Amino acid sequence: MNIIYILFLSMILFTIGIYGVMTSKVGMKVIISLEIVLNSALLDVVGVASLYYSTSVVVFSLFVIAIGVIESAVGIAIFTLISKKYGKINISLLGDIKW
Repeated sequence: MNIIYILFLSMILFTIGIYGVMTSKVGMKVIISLEIVLNSALLDVVGVASLYYSTSVVVFSLFVIAIGVIESAVGIAIFTLISKKYGKINISLLGDIKW
């Protein structure tokens, strides 16, 4: 596969993710959009690494994906607590939480 197609797909995914982060008020949509941005950046890195047949970059990308899953789990836990307290999940409610 040509690297141009991989970079173009990564650019489209990054744009969709940034649009989702900027326009959404619902917490779960923001988390999903952030994951799309992270995965598009990793697709870009792995696509360029495939030109040089580098396997260490792919292993590094697997670790980054694992960290992204942990980040999503923490975000889901926070939004679950907000949902239990307020009955809805909204980004504007994050300022009302007393840490």
